Amino acid sequence: MENRRIPVELDPKLALGLLGHAEFGRVAFNAEGRPTIRPLNHVVVDGQIIVCTGHSSAFAKAVRDHAGLQVAYQADEIGLHTRLGWSVLVTGTAADITAEHRAERLGPQVRSWIDRPLDTVIAISPQNVTGLRLTVG
Repeated sequence: MENRRIPVELDPKLALGLLGHAEFGRVAFNAEGRPTIRPLNHVVVDGQIIVCTGHSSAFAKAVRDHAGLQVAYQADEIGLHTRLGWSVLVTGTAADITAEHRAERLGPQVRSWIDRPLDTVIAISPQNVTGLRLTVG
């Protein structure tokens, strides 16, 4: 008999820790009145999700145009064959921190998966963190 896959809710601190180990995630935000999702590389530092993007990107523009922009950030690691792993969803606010002193330290920590200038550093401050681990039960 095959074991069933079951979702187990994760503690928010554990979920944020798992997010810190993911290579990339997806940010969801409102761009010009439309729901928009973009893949981004990130690091988790002091409880914030730090991402880098281009100044002219839709995400950077939305953050600049809307102070305290509400966003969702999601990442997961699910095995292709086992279908086991985890998924984390963070909701919170995004702010452009490029001009802040800490951006010089944080920006280079984000390893980009594309070859283009990433000159804008954005911090996502979590308000709600949820996660599920898919396990065999």
